[in-house]
Amino acid sequence: MKNLILDIVRDVHTAVPGKVVSFDPDKCEATIQPTAKYRKPDGGLIDYPKIFGVPVYFPQSTLQKISIVHHIKPGDECLILMLEQALDQWRTGAESATELRFDMQNAIAIPGLFARPNPLVRRAHDNESIIIQREGSFIEMFGSGAVDLHAMGPMTITSAASITMIAPTVNIN
Repeated sequence: MKNLILDIVRDVHTAVPGKVVSFDPDKCEATIQPTAKYRKPDGGLIDYPKIFGVPVYFPQSTLQKISIVHHIKPGDECLILMLEQALDQWRTGAESATELRFDMQNAIAIPGLFARPNPLVRRAHDNESIIIQREGSFIEMFGSGAVDLHAMGPMTITSAASITMIAPTVNIN
């Protein structure tokens, strides 16, 4: 009985780390290589196969027109979540005959799970701030409402309308 249960549980997947193999920004889908290993019944370890057509999660709200998106490159690490219900039902709104419960082929990817932390995590924690970084440049937003911009190169501000600065002092060098 114990072996039967273990055989069944062995095919139930919940979440594993992975790496992006390729990314299609038009579909917001990626090919992902799980970095975890599968233990065969004989005890040997093998790589999981690549997962194709995996939706990639970015924080966003369609109704509020809010998004935080970024470039995805091969080798970027991610968290792969295997879903309880078939993705095709959610994506198309149609009934699904698929029984892919917690299956590797029924997954989403959340970029940003890294084996080694970004050093800015410590800064954001110590300053109680939110940091958006691109290479050496970053924007740091504080709970007080203050915003610091750290640009490592030329900075361009583009506006379709006007730019308003409200401050007791504005210093531009």
